Formats: sequence, C-alpha cells, structure tokens
Amino acid sequence: MKTRLAISILVLLAGCGPHYTIPDTETDDIGKVISSGRSPQGCIDNLHEDAQNLKVKVKLVDVKHEPAHGPIAWIYSNSYTCTGKVVKTHAQK
Repeated sequence: MKTRLAISILVLLAGCGPHYTIPDTETDDIGKVISSGRSPQGCIDNLHEDAQNLKVKVKLVDVKHEPAHGPIAWIYSNSYTCTGKVVKTHAQK
C-alpha cells in the first residue's frame, strides 16, 4: 500500500506531458523530437536528454507555452512543449 502511494506521489510530482518523436516522411527515420518541461529551460534540457537517449542530435525549432486546464492541473502538468528537428551529421548522410 505504501508503495502505491509513493508511486502515485512520484507520478504527480514528475508531471505528464508529451515526449515523442515524429518520423521523417522521406526516410522513415526520426524527423522531430517533442519534449515538455515546467519551464522553458527545463523543456530544452528534456529535449536534449531525449535526443541523447535516442542517439540523435537536434536543433531547437519551437518552444510553446500551453496553459494548464483545471484548478490544480498546474501541479502535475508540464506547461512548455519543445520541438527539435533532427540534424544529420556528415557521417549519417
């Protein structure tokens, strides 16, 4: 029971938000990486961390602020969304 409570609290504090990829239509490789964070810098840091986990390099394209919906949604939601375009190095081309 204590474990479930601890996990629930951790999920609420960690926040939920988009962390996904969009494929490149021509090559079917990863084209864009989408991440989120509680602040603009946190969002950018998460984007670079996600890119590193995917073993790609990204160039920041967009940072958007999306307001939380509901009276206590700000507690568990990440309100910034970052988009990074995958940059191919000379070795990948």
